[in-house]
Amino acid sequence: MITLSPSYWIFSATPENWEIARKQQIWAVRTKNITQKVVNGDFILLYVSGTKSFCAIMQIEDWFPATQVTWADEKEEDRIKYPYQTKGKIVQEGLANLIELSPKLRFIENKRKWGIYVRGTPGNMGRPIPESDYRIIHESMKTNPLPKDITSLFPVSRRKVRPKVEREVAEEPESVVLGIPKHNEIRDMLSEIGKLEGRIAETEYPIDNLRLDVIWKTIPTGNPKWAFEVQLSGNFYEALTKLKHAWDKWNSRPFLVTTNEYETQARWLLEGSFHEMKDDARIVNWEKIVKLHKLLKGVHEIKQDIRL
Repeated sequence: MITLSPSYWIFSATPENWEIARKQQIWAVRTKNITQKVVNGDFILLYVSGTKSFCAIMQIEDWFPATQVTWADEKEEDRIKYPYQTKGKIVQEGLANLIELSPKLRFIENKRKWGIYVRGTPGNMGRPIPESDYRIIHESMKTNPLPKDITSLFPVSRRKVRPKVEREVAEEPESVVLGIPKHNEIRDMLSEIGKLEGRIAETEYPIDNLRLDVIWKTIPTGNPKWAFEVQLSGNFYEALTKLKHAWDKWNSRPFLVTTNEYETQARWLLEGSFHEMKDDARIVNWEKIVKLHKLLKGVHEIKQDIRL
């Protein structure tokens, strides 16, 4: 049933997922509670990372269960991460630059920290934006159309065509070429670290209708004492939501594994929306996980070699 007075919501998308959304006219989210407040007839404004702009407005329909892997990060991990999907009719595309528009937008209260308002799911601290702000953004898109080649909006490293140097070493794994291991590689390292430390480690551990990347237990029948989420880009709000849930439910110690680039964003969220677990949560750079994994494996191999 379409709402008589629609609401206007902000969602962030990676360039890859934005392309999927606009081509297939769909959107998807991870948690059911979002589908209960963002409803049929509402409008979602997609902010695309790397552009500093809103690039599309979609009017959504009813939500339905996702039945197959669709999104770029789902394909990378080979699992459905966003189980709630909706069809979305694109009503406007263009470039509405958030920096230029922020002085006019009411929902951006702190003009110097405009970026915080597009984080989270939905953005703007989970609140809809005023209709007057929606109209400003809509008009800006109309007057600033997308370029014919939308890949020109992004740095070369984020485009589909790889640089020549990457093609020359194509026989190496992608994680070696790009420097940062893939999500699942770091996840599996965390699992193996736990086992090397004598703990019960499990990946994709269920917590209600969500899944944690990795948990460690001290006994098989016990609750997780350590909970890990690997978030190398994208939506930290959802990753921290899962860790907060584990912290609330099991008193697990939460760990967020991320990159130098995104540590600041994650710490900002811990100071704000997730301040209750701030003293217990740990933000860990992925490089430390890789180094620890290598050291522990080396020690284990030496112990095996000398039969210690």
